[in-house]
Amino acid sequence: MNASSLLPAARRRAVLAAMLVAGVLLVARLVELQVVRHELLAARAKGQLEDVVEIPGPRGNIFDRNEQLLATSVPVEVLAIEPRKVNPNVLGAIETAAGADRGRLTRRADDRWVIARFDCDTAARASVERLIEKGVVPRDAVWWQPAYKRSYPFGSRAAHVLGYISPDGERSEGVERFYDRMLRTTGTSMSLAMDALRNRLDVVGAESAPDEGTSLMLTIDARIQAVLEGALAEAVEVNGAKSAQGIVLDPRTGEVLALAVAPDYDPNAYGDAPLDRHRNRLIELPFEPGSVMKPFTAAALVETGSVRGTESVYCEQGRWRISRSRTLCDVAKHGTLTLPEVIQLSSNIGIVKFSRRLKPEDMYSTLAGLGFGQRSGIDLPLEASGTLRAASKWSASDKDSIAFGHSLSVTPLQLASAVGAIANGGVRVRPRVARAFGAPGSWQPYVGTAPETVMSRETAATITRWMRRVVEEERATGHRAAIPGYTVAGKTGTAEKLTKGHFDKGKNIASFVGFAPATAPAAVVVISLDEPHLVGRTGGAVAAPVFAQVMGETLRLLRVAPDRPDDPALLEVKQKRTAESGELVAESAPTAETAEEPAPAGGAAGTFAVAPAALTAPVPAVAKPAAANGATGSTGRRAPKPSAKPAAKRATAKTTSKAAPNPAAVKATAKPAPTATAKPVPNAPAKPANRR
Repeated sequence: MNASSLLPAARRRAVLAAMLVAGVLLVARLVELQVVRHELLAARAKGQLEDVVEIPGPRGNIFDRNEQLLATSVPVEVLAIEPRKVNPNVLGAIETAAGADRGRLTRRADDRWVIARFDCDTAARASVERLIEKGVVPRDAVWWQPAYKRSYPFGSRAAHVLGYISPDGERSEGVERFYDRMLRTTGTSMSLAMDALRNRLDVVGAESAPDEGTSLMLTIDARIQAVLEGALAEAVEVNGAKSAQGIVLDPRTGEVLALAVAPDYDPNAYGDAPLDRHRNRLIELPFEPGSVMKPFTAAALVETGSVRGTESVYCEQGRWRISRSRTLCDVAKHGTLTLPEVIQLSSNIGIVKFSRRLKPEDMYSTLAGLGFGQRSGIDLPLEASGTLRAASKWSASDKDSIAFGHSLSVTPLQLASAVGAIANGGVRVRPRVARAFGAPGSWQPYVGTAPETVMSRETAATITRWMRRVVEEERATGHRAAIPGYTVAGKTGTAEKLTKGHFDKGKNIASFVGFAPATAPAAVVVISLDEPHLVGRTGGAVAAPVFAQVMGETLRLLRVAPDRPDDPALLEVKQKRTAESGELVAESAPTAETAEEPAPAGGAAGTFAVAPAALTAPVPAVAKPAAANGATGSTGRRAPKPSAKPAAKRATAKTTSKAAPNPAAVKATAKPAPTATAKPVPNAPAKPANRR
């Protein structure tokens, strides 16, 4: 057989091979399109024929620890408009009627359809329907779809814990953000169906029933929260502060009983408040804490055996020139002081001299163990870690500055957690705001992380004794934090703010941290005021009284019995209350105005009522601005007059504005209780020392 006869056969085989390869490639392509990429391509095709908007379903409810409802979902409607069917001059009228954002429709007049508003209430729908009835808006250009929006029954109460969530579910803060996946339920969708030429066929809304969401119980006690918010709001007003922050923590469990920032905002209208008010300053904005760090430096000294309580240092009569460029000052002139006296009188010079006995790594180890320089792990978003550089990066001046609260930054939450470790016998518990999940009647407890021992029980007890002196001794910086009937351990702090590379003596953050009863701590309270200036500027002058107010009410609401029942101050309060009780009984019957006083809006009567608790004294009031002819106090300013407003009434002012009082309480407040007047610190100079 010659070559010419083989050619057609070879050609046929080549053609067959080519066809086989082409067939394999075609099958592979079909598999890719029909199997591998089916869902992606189907979604893309659907997207070309439909404009779909997801509508969030109802979210799980949020309760406080006593099952007080703090957040829920209420039914509303989504309004969709087809702008092309509406006269452009009428789009603005629809925006106004629906309460939509200005420009929502007028700037999208050529769009096929627009979601005008996600959360229309009955009034908004009625306004839009009136435009349709008048013939101003075509009915076939308007579409409604059932939906839900978030509602916060107590307005601004616990705003910085709850946060908020936008109607479309795209923006959120607080626990609404942190626990979004748990609170969120299966939503619905609203779609505009179109043909291949992009002409509208219909607007379709899903009819599936919404799922039942998982609810969340917080550790927050709404009663204590109301006390804290009221105290902070008043402190901002009377002290002229830019803001105030506070937290109440159970050191045994890490549960946050209250957390607040003033000024606050209403999550129901979060868009009306400046964005800066949304920030949870207690966890997001670290600051140089100042002298509140001294107990932690002392803990490092005791834990490492670097000092005994009887040893002393010379405090240079309040002014110590460390080098040509560095001079360290105290508020008052001090001679020889022991370490407990250094804490009591808040001597910068004394704590620096003692801290020089510490190795940098030992000091760092103690501070890091207490949680500084790292996130606490609280279940809230955007927590900052603060700054605490590794010991290997410290200079000698850094170590000195850290000893009294500079060259590092912390958050108020970190302070509360660290003080809680001292209060809890050297054991630090991770702070949290979630207590349980599920629903009323079937709660599943929150399971936290294991506690961590950060110092010995003996060291914690020693520091507690020294912190008690800060409050109990008359010459101490924190005596205004005293609460009749209770032992209190605490520490003041006054840190000047860094402005353009130098510390500004006119701008500072005043703080007080402490716990009570010191013999069996039930609560830790941290109070911080940013740039107070009207009454005073030190932690002892402006933050300590707020601490006493908040802690006193907290102990009463928690029904913690006084651990100093023989305290003369408590006995005096009992006598005054007994006398006032007799006067009230002798008075005539209440007037019609007091007997029939309507319950304030925001809650039913008795919402925050509690059973009678252990007797506590009226806590010191937040100082009011002094009169022009008043006596000059220890801060060099006019001494404040005692407030005429009863302390107990001030402590519950915000509570009663949102929840009706117990009827018995109306009669009990018919005659104001006397207000305890804080005594000035003797022999304190008129001008605060640098960087204290």
